[in-house]
Amino acid sequence: MDLSANPDIPCRALASTISLLADRYTGKAIVCKVNLDRAPAIAREYGVMVIPTVLIIKDGKEVKHLVGLWPESEYTNQLDDLIH
Repeated sequence: MDLSANPDIPCRALASTISLLADRYTGKAIVCKVNLDRAPAIAREYGVMVIPTVLIIKDGKEVKHLVGLWPESEYTNQLDDLIH
């Protein structure tokens, strides 16, 4: 789950990576974007203090909390570790 806001430049940079991951993991994982300007309660729920933040959730529980921009390969590695 990508937690970001529209006008933020790093968030916009991450958006294309999230879209690629959503396509790559279709049927294996749910990859989504959440605009925190429109859903601030989610930021509070997950303790998000900095954007962009990517949360990896498995079985309803947060297992990874990645803050800032990371290489696409890091997101892929994290997802692959949980899927396989």
